[in-house]
Amino acid sequence: MKADQMNKYESVKMILRSATLVAMGGSSTFAASFALSVNLSDSIRPVTHVASGSLYGLTESLPSDYANLVAPLKPNMFTQPALSGSGHQQGVAAAAIPVSAKLAATTGKVTIRLADVLPGWPYTWPGQASWLASVTTVINSKIASGRSNYYGYEIFNEPNDTWKTANGDFHATCWKPTYDLIRKLDPQAKIIGPSYSYYNSTSMKAFLTYCKANNCLPDIICWHQWGSAGISSTIDSYRALETSLGISPRAISLNEYSSSTHTYEGSPGVSVPFIAKFERKGVESACISWWFTGLPGRLGSLLTSSNAKGGGWWMYKWYGDMTGAMVKTVPPNDASEGVDAFAALDKTTKVASIVLGGNSIGTVNVNIAGIPSSFGASAIVKLEYVTWSDKDTPVTGTTEISTKTYAVTNGSFSVPVEVTNQFYAYRLYITPVIALGIQPTGTGASNPAQYRIFDPQGKKLGDLSIRDHRSLQAAVGEAFSRPGIYLAQQMAPQGTSVQKVVVGLP
Repeated sequence: MKADQMNKYESVKMILRSATLVAMGGSSTFAASFALSVNLSDSIRPVTHVASGSLYGLTESLPSDYANLVAPLKPNMFTQPALSGSGHQQGVAAAAIPVSAKLAATTGKVTIRLADVLPGWPYTWPGQASWLASVTTVINSKIASGRSNYYGYEIFNEPNDTWKTANGDFHATCWKPTYDLIRKLDPQAKIIGPSYSYYNSTSMKAFLTYCKANNCLPDIICWHQWGSAGISSTIDSYRALETSLGISPRAISLNEYSSSTHTYEGSPGVSVPFIAKFERKGVESACISWWFTGLPGRLGSLLTSSNAKGGGWWMYKWYGDMTGAMVKTVPPNDASEGVDAFAALDKTTKVASIVLGGNSIGTVNVNIAGIPSSFGASAIVKLEYVTWSDKDTPVTGTTEISTKTYAVTNGSFSVPVEVTNQFYAYRLYITPVIALGIQPTGTGASNPAQYRIFDPQGKKLGDLSIRDHRSLQAAVGEAFSRPGIYLAQQMAPQGTSVQKVVVGLP
């Protein structure tokens, strides 16, 4: 949808605004105490970075540096126009097929939005024959590219608003013939729809009923989501429709999502409840929208208008850094845009990461359970946050609040987090305290053990020579007195390195 043509959605947005985000932007938000639960032993599913994607978030020239601005987010899916430029709905060069070439070195896939071959808004329908000829050209170009980083074909965009009655019946005139053409020319491709501008159970029921009767059910069901408060109930409503109609569960793509107050799009704190609910409800893909930016190629407002990193970019980088499995989180109120969290545990690297935020200010008591026994009797928790003031203010990085050691009791401990701004996001980065530091490593004055010390991000801090049978932990503690996590890499006599070990200082 186009940013300057959103007035017809004002009635829907006003309803959303009246129920949510009531405190956003104000300084008088009531400070309170909240309980947030995280169970590291209750895995939801493997990490896929479901929400790391955007609508028109890429162009053929922006971001200028895919390697440093796109790849680190471990992107999932981007929705791009099938064709772009003069004569098409999107005038900026951002077409899906050339963009897929630039994405090839990343984890990202591309959805081909077929409706964007058309001009105008609402789309100008050229007639069925002309439409199918254009779609055929796009499909053949996609196949000829030889790339596999395509998510699927989205047949139309917002047919509940953009399809004119004069065009004929949408299902029979557009959906079914296009579906059959895709199945004929590119049979293994995923088909996506109906891509409604917002979820409506009556419209969705009519669509599913027609598709079931006419053998044209999409592989992936999609609609657009404004505000995070209604995500869970909406998905529950859709799943109930599937059951009532005898339709097997479809993958869900929320291929445009944004705060109901769109100026907050890309804000770290506003984005957290979206991601948390997408993960809990099993959404397969999601794209940040680009309302009121007028600038494609900025990753859905994660980048500023000059393509610098904004606060949202750093929060999505935390998300991109997650590996292993997503784990269960329970917010104070899932049916709100208040404080929420998403979390992951990697059992191999022994790292847990919890990102929290939302429309709440106060003390969030993060109650962490299911801590693996491999973490031992204590764990180190690094607490940090990322700021945000608006879409066009660059943010140079995240800020550490504290690094503390917590005793693990029955697999649990609690960490209080002071949330001072509803637009900020906070991360708890949890690692075990390794017992290796207790053992003597120095081998005497004549034969010292050599170590190279790094911070958790891999930055070299210095070298140590450990003598007189001192422990590694004691030597690191003396050289780097600040509590935290250090990586120590032992150097062999010839200068070749051996395995790194983790040293925790309480």
